[in-house]
Amino acid sequence: MTDASVSTCFRSLTSLLLKPPATIEVLPGDASIWIPDVEERSRSPFLFTENNLGVPEKELRRSYLFAVPVFSAARKASEFHTLEDPSNHIMSSAIQDLIDSSAVLILMNPAHQTALNARKQLIVRNLIDMGEELKFTAALLSSRHCCKQGELWYHRQWLLRRIYPVPSFPQGLITDMIPDSPNFYLPPNDLSAEIHLVSRACELYPRNYFGWTHRTICILSALVSGRSAASCSGLSLTSPTTVLFITLKHSQRLTEDAESPLLPDRLHLVFGHALTLVRAFPEHETLWQYLRVFWDESDVATAFVTSFVLPLQSPRMTEQESESPSGVQHACRFLEWRNQRLK
Repeated sequence: MTDASVSTCFRSLTSLLLKPPATIEVLPGDASIWIPDVEERSRSPFLFTENNLGVPEKELRRSYLFAVPVFSAARKASEFHTLEDPSNHIMSSAIQDLIDSSAVLILMNPAHQTALNARKQLIVRNLIDMGEELKFTAALLSSRHCCKQGELWYHRQWLLRRIYPVPSFPQGLITDMIPDSPNFYLPPNDLSAEIHLVSRACELYPRNYFGWTHRTICILSALVSGRSAASCSGLSLTSPTTVLFITLKHSQRLTEDAESPLLPDRLHLVFGHALTLVRAFPEHETLWQYLRVFWDESDVATAFVTSFVLPLQSPRMTEQESESPSGVQHACRFLEWRNQRLK
């Protein structure tokens, strides 16, 4: 591939990345696998359908190698011209190159701190719109390749702090619950959008520690005094996210008001939700742990143990055991935990 064609490939990719698309997926192989038609491939080696972007891995690597020197030169030029008028032609050209090249570098390497910091500096100088950057990071986090990287989640949290700042917190609130908690408040609609983003990322990569942590941080941001009721109203009581919200809200209220008449009814719904999840997915240890948090010895609990847990862990239930061997182990451990609790 000639330098001109690589440059065209790079520019084509950056124009698509900065739309930005709804989702991005890095595809194995080169463009010929995904776009057999030579003429169509010559126009653009990338797939873009219904605002979803597919980037063949070989084309991404070529664009990345082209972007590295472009980024280096643009960063030096932008630093040199920092105090000049942004409308200056040389300055604006360098800024655009910096925006374009950093986008490709981050797609290839989501942990590229230098590229992420360069974009932060451009945002501070109002040369990148924060709302557009939020959309760009959402597109990146829709890719399994990117959603595993903590640096990208930190970059998004940095954006949220700038878009939704909270000057100060009441004594003993969020900062006591999580040290160095981000100083921002998410309105209900934006909280739901963040939860949806995390849910998708964790479907792509279930052991997504940074994604789950981001979700917790966003929910904690809704616990700002006087605003949490509105945040909770935007969530469904059948959602695991609401479960976490209620649990954290409960912890907060215990310190503020020992008697909360609304809490028992809500936790009763949560307990029923936990029972339903364990019945449906007994092989998931996390759900058994979740059930323990809300466990309450009652007629419903006793019926659950008798009708589900005891038969599940019984050696005579060979068919169930073969279908969910891990579920059998979790049931045994749950019974041991319950017996210890009843002593």
